[in-house]
Amino acid sequence: MVVALTALLLAASPAPTPMSFAEALALAERAPLPAAAARAVVSQRTEASRVSSLSNPQLVVEPGWRRSAAAGSGLDLRVGVAQPFHLSGLGTARKEAVRLETRTLSEEARSALLARRLTVAEAWLSLWAAEQARSRAAEEVRLADEFHERVESAAALGAATKLDVAEAATYAADARLTELDVQGVAVARRAELSQQVGARQAVSVTATGPLPEVALPPESRWPALQERAADLPEVTFRMSLARAERARADEAKAAKGFQLQLGAAALREYDGAVGAVATVGLTPPVFDHAERERGTLLANAARLEGEGLEAAAAAASALALALHEVEHSHEVVEVLRGTLLPGAEEAARLGELLFRAGDTTVLEVVRLRRALTHARIRLGHALAEEALARVRARLLIDALAASATKEATP
Repeated sequence: MVVALTALLLAASPAPTPMSFAEALALAERAPLPAAAARAVVSQRTEASRVSSLSNPQLVVEPGWRRSAAAGSGLDLRVGVAQPFHLSGLGTARKEAVRLETRTLSEEARSALLARRLTVAEAWLSLWAAEQARSRAAEEVRLADEFHERVESAAALGAATKLDVAEAATYAADARLTELDVQGVAVARRAELSQQVGARQAVSVTATGPLPEVALPPESRWPALQERAADLPEVTFRMSLARAERARADEAKAAKGFQLQLGAAALREYDGAVGAVATVGLTPPVFDHAERERGTLLANAARLEGEGLEAAAAAASALALALHEVEHSHEVVEVLRGTLLPGAEEAARLGELLFRAGDTTVLEVVRLRRALTHARIRLGHALAEEALARVRARLLIDALAASATKEATP
């Protein structure tokens, strides 16, 4: 039932759209989350440029009525304006908080883009490997059907047994099931890639073009790179969150500090007399020092610093593992391409010759062909894993370089 449903879905699927690795990676920054994070930075910077260090003035209008036995009665009017001035550095604290909040959003955008590029790269390479496996499986189906026909012809001439025919038929059916399995995997990989590049609807894509080739620094520089793992965007984002919380705590404290209020008022009394007065007020921080607000903000900062340290440890492990995978995946490819696959191809070729000469069994030929197909599929996956290891390392190294550039920029 599952096999039939898979075949039906594959038959109904539209022709996939070709997409190269470079095209897929370019679409990463246009995906909804990275694009929204980038827009958030622009919006924050626009509003931050308008932040004022002054509080809003206060306008007071006091209408009244007064009656006097000597002068009669009439309306009183007092109009005044007052401007508060914070004497505890609120303007500086506010600008610093805004600066750190903007930097936090910028680090979040970098982290989101790096994460999406990594997932897009993995999705494209997984699809490439799945499509390579599908091609190998389709080729195996063709060869298995031809082999089955030859065994049936040999059985009709008395040169093969019913057991040989049954084994050849089983081999052909098993090859077809393998093809359906890898086709299903390819469909799933297409859907994953479509999702990661931010397609609003499921778009059938196919990995086209060669595997990406990236240059990496010499191995002698790898230890120095690993020491800078704490500069990766996810770590700097967490640490920026903590610093922004502490800056907001300082802003809250400054807002409750000494406040000077200067003002002026114009008066018109009921008897027609007019005048003006100046007002001076001072609000000292006697009771409220923003303990309520600061307590929550500083607690969040402490928690976020812990998350930042955890992220730093995870980043160090991830970078070390990424660099190790570059070497490990290359060694796997070398063994597969240099030893295993040539050996499997030669064994399958010799097995076919021996079978035609009547010196081996159908079962042995089937075993050798399955081993060859498995080796070819395995090589495709290994090539994709090697490319992914190099791309992952390159993206992480580029992120470190971008962090160094941001730190050097005043």
